[in-house]
Amino acid sequence: MPRGLSSSKFALLVIDMQNNFASVAKPILSEVNATIVSARRAGIPVIFTQHGHPDPENEEKTSVLVRWWGASGSIRKGSFDWKLLSGLDVAPNETVLDEKNTYDAFHGTRLKSLLDERNVDTLIISGVMTQLCCETTARSAFVQNYNVIFLSDGTGPPCEATLKTIAFGFGRVLTCAEMREKLDKTAKD
Repeated sequence: MPRGLSSSKFALLVIDMQNNFASVAKPILSEVNATIVSARRAGIPVIFTQHGHPDPENEEKTSVLVRWWGASGSIRKGSFDWKLLSGLDVAPNETVLDEKNTYDAFHGTRLKSLLDERNVDTLIISGVMTQLCCETTARSAFVQNYNVIFLSDGTGPPCEATLKTIAFGFGRVLTCAEMREKLDKTAKD
């Protein structure tokens, strides 16, 4: 990834900050919300994902992910667990990709087309689960030729192995405060 970020066209992706993941999402919520505010101030699009399955019992036959977790361990679309955390700062005009149904936020969603429409070349990744959805999406972004910034304290739960892997071969790992500083500088330019 290029050392300088000033020429990059960013988007902030907030992955699966849902009631189902409240125990790992709430500890990072204030950092993620503060970063969302900085992104908006800098004119950077904020995109949210919402993982779910319309019919987990039937999807068990066709989805490896649902088979892995079982129908009862999968998030049913429309349920309380599927809803985004009430404290998450989602503006009415921001995109929520509620069609996400696997770890990779690109797979079967509009994410790539949204990023390409906006000429985004750098994806900032936050949300949950660090070692599953966030890491898988970071790897997918990288192989699709996007620069990746992975927020170490804006992803949960903490996972040192993921942070080392991302930093070694897939993207830049920053804290939310470091990212906000860069975004606030972008907003002033």
